Amino acid sequence: MKALVEVEIFGQTFTVAGEEHADYVRQLADSVDQRMHDIVANTKTAVPLRVAIMAALSIADEWHKASQREQELQEETERLSTVLLKRIEQSEQNEDVSNGRVVS
Repeated sequence: MKALVEVEIFGQTFTVAGEEHADYVRQLADSVDQRMHDIVANTKTAVPLRVAIMAALSIADEWHKASQREQELQEETERLSTVLLKRIEQSEQNEDVSNGRVVS
């Protein structure tokens, strides 16, 4: 069931409908609000639409970089897993040879 959560972002009140827990929605809204206030503090613009767009771009950039990093880490994990598996197989083969077992 969708819950309605009232949040305030950049002085505007919004009612958000969603499946997420209310505290989580409020935490997201607080994050967006803080990002927008940071932009106002560091730029010359206070036009809400411009601030919202700049905040959206900043958040999208952060998300995109995190997604890229996650992909890189996944690829590195797969590469290392393959290397380790080959070493384990090689070690088992060496052990079989040293114990006089026939390896086919």
